[in-house]
Amino acid sequence: MKSVLVKGDSIRIDIQFTDLLKRSELRPRLVIIANSSEKRCNITISQREQESSTSVAPGESEELFTVESGPVKIIVASCQERLEESIELDRPRIIDFNLLMFSHVDLGYTAPIKEVERLQAHYTAKAIQFYNDSLPLPEESRFRWNIETTWAFSCFEKRYGQADYETARDLLKRGEFGIGALFLHHYADRTEFEELFHSLERTRSLRASGMKIKSAFLSDVPGVSTGLLELLFDTGVENLFMSINNFVAPFKEYTNLKSPFWWRLPSGAKILAWFTDDPKWAYIEGHRFFGSDIETLKGEVIDKLASLDVREYEFPVYAIPMAIDNREPIFTPVELIKDWNASWRNPHISTATIDSFFDRLRPWCSLIQEVEGEFNGWWTSNILAYPRENSLSSHTFSILHEASILNGLSNGENHKEIEEAFELIGGFDEHSGGGGLYLSKDPEAILDAVTQGFGWVFRANRLACETINSLRERVFGSGNYITAFNPTGLTRNDFCVMNCDDPELSLEAPDGTEVSSLFYSGKLFFDPGELKGFEHRRFLPRKKAGRNSVSESSTGNLEVSTDHFDLSFNDRGELESIVAKENGRELLSSSLTAGKLKIVRTAVNPTENLADAIEHDELYTGKASPNREEDYLPVKCGFRVFESRWGKVIEFQPIDRFCRPFRKSFILPAESAEIILSVRIHYIYDVGPSDFLFLEVPLNVERPEISYSTPGRIAPQGDLISGSGTDTLTVLGGLRIDDTGSGFSVNIGLEGINLVDFASPSPLRFRRDLPASGRLFFRLFNGNLQNRFASPFLNGEPMDFAVRLSTGSTGLPKYSVTMRNPISVFKSGRKAAPILAGLKASDNVELFLAQDRSMKPVLLAKEVAGEKGYLIAGDGRRYDLKAYEFLRTDVQVG
Repeated sequence: MKSVLVKGDSIRIDIQFTDLLKRSELRPRLVIIANSSEKRCNITISQREQESSTSVAPGESEELFTVESGPVKIIVASCQERLEESIELDRPRIIDFNLLMFSHVDLGYTAPIKEVERLQAHYTAKAIQFYNDSLPLPEESRFRWNIETTWAFSCFEKRYGQADYETARDLLKRGEFGIGALFLHHYADRTEFEELFHSLERTRSLRASGMKIKSAFLSDVPGVSTGLLELLFDTGVENLFMSINNFVAPFKEYTNLKSPFWWRLPSGAKILAWFTDDPKWAYIEGHRFFGSDIETLKGEVIDKLASLDVREYEFPVYAIPMAIDNREPIFTPVELIKDWNASWRNPHISTATIDSFFDRLRPWCSLIQEVEGEFNGWWTSNILAYPRENSLSSHTFSILHEASILNGLSNGENHKEIEEAFELIGGFDEHSGGGGLYLSKDPEAILDAVTQGFGWVFRANRLACETINSLRERVFGSGNYITAFNPTGLTRNDFCVMNCDDPELSLEAPDGTEVSSLFYSGKLFFDPGELKGFEHRRFLPRKKAGRNSVSESSTGNLEVSTDHFDLSFNDRGELESIVAKENGRELLSSSLTAGKLKIVRTAVNPTENLADAIEHDELYTGKASPNREEDYLPVKCGFRVFESRWGKVIEFQPIDRFCRPFRKSFILPAESAEIILSVRIHYIYDVGPSDFLFLEVPLNVERPEISYSTPGRIAPQGDLISGSGTDTLTVLGGLRIDDTGSGFSVNIGLEGINLVDFASPSPLRFRRDLPASGRLFFRLFNGNLQNRFASPFLNGEPMDFAVRLSTGSTGLPKYSVTMRNPISVFKSGRKAAPILAGLKASDNVELFLAQDRSMKPVLLAKEVAGEKGYLIAGDGRRYDLKAYEFLRTDVQVG
């Protein structure tokens, strides 16, 4: 569009030559004239013999129509003043606006999950009715609906009969309806690669039935891992439509990306990515255009065209999403589009499916920007507000990982249960936390919504435990032996942890020797010896009194020495010094301590203002004064030392026995250069509803390079696309910090902790840039940020967190897998279990089992470190994996 200002002594006229073209007019181009003068003005616009005139009162606007392009003369007259101006009018932008109608699936924000299931099923049925009603309309305005997620389509399948389901399938196959490939909108930087693979099972099934699914919606939640994109591409998905909600996470404000762009994946594949233009409302944008009447639509179209000029948008097709959280379809847009296209030939407006939009866009995208890197999430802290449920989700995943392996090693009977449990934890790992955030002021309704949402992960855990117990008995037999099983393809030298209520229990190896172990706090720590990939080893339980030495409770400072470290503790249970014996290096920053609890207090309780979140700057945009940070309960502690051949545990608790909200334990295995800082929160003391609790670990590094484990990839912190949430990382198991100045490096494993901040704790405070730092703050929890209730499950039970520091030679890929899939320990019989015969893989290749369409076990391999890797199958075949390659192959069992 072109704007012209005509200004004189008493004249000020703004003329906007819009890109709107009327049908069947000699002068088709709409011109809007605004008079900012103090007197009425007469305006004439002429080209050759074509002339248009109007008179505009002060402070008013008028419309007239002129020629499409070419030389134009403008004459403005008022009182005694007459001004002329000649311009060359460029051709208008010719563009087709594509309306994508869908209902955004949000589990538990506007309605509890059970209600969302009912609504989403009903919406698909209503959309079919609207489609039939629209058949007499022009093809371009026919009612087209997009089913945003495969979960929503499953809701329809469950609630409606086979005939209705076949009708929907037919519309999807013919491209009259669209469907997104994602199961739900997962926090992809928190969700495991294997879990993401299982979340696409529904997409694979629909494609196998003949349905083309080429695109995915990612709505509301900012952030997506390249691991998920690799899986989408592997499933046949070519396009990603991101409706990023910018009003609580300023992606659009922070990014320099242009939409669309090519997202080049680590494997070399490319996905065409689009993100919506609206600076705040993302997918809701279309309701501004198509929610009322033709005049409103005209005004919004003009504003949109002006914004596209500012963006220098160059494509002849543009998408306008129209959705609200769990909102029903409406018929008004197709009638408006019919009326619009009858009056205007440009812009043309048509309804579209997600695939048809990308099909129209793709021919113009050969030379657009290519982007590489991770898109770290802004919102993952929503679900991380619930540490118990997150820990349970991670634990359930490790059970299902093992269950998939054992199911493949046996007869595959438990495929259905495993897939169901994966779906349930996938629902909990959805961007609303499965109902953790419910927009209601009714306490009972909130509790019901949270119970339903959190119930998904508890149901998943119950189902996973039942399945794994059945599989272990089938594969290993039943009895009183203690079996340690390595559920990964890596050779492991890790220690085992098993629940134990007998402090005199010890284990005996098959050769009769005693296994080194230590009993502490209801758990038995022991070394099973080296376990090859998928190998197991049995031990006999024995009684042996006095195998632990336990000191009396003491106070004051403490110095401890192991084979690997010299450590100094202060009287508050914090590490003041860690010196590595191998090189004499001090691991901690000078004057700082590891294990200090920090609290960041925020005065605002967001539950009081969620409906007005867009204006809630102090909570969502970080524009308020800095948060108040202080030490949390810096009380003096007493300590006890538990010691055996296995290693040492130093336990610290506050001296005041009437106020002991926490316990810190430092676990020091004898065989590994590792320090485990474990924190147990017995109860919450002096934590407000919007306060955040952190654990500080400051490392002595001058020029740190930070790498972290993201699904399917080890990613340097610098590999974040523009607009990512750079102030925090959500890590899955593993984090690595390399000091580029000295060559020192440390692996960090997390248990029960998902979020880490660098340099300073930053709850919901978004920062564009963050200098690399070795001063780490691990988010433990906050005082129930999302609603007025703590979890309706496990209330009153302690919360456990642990940070594991390793200076050994173990690389981050292996260490990350160790954290996510610990060696499992269980009772068994003497039955000789089959193993994956002859299978070998390099440490940078993660392996897991699934089942193909014929229900045969399939081995899936993912290179995660950006290096060359290999896999040797049971029959001796060797597969060389390129950096970040994803491979599937059949597997030999037995």
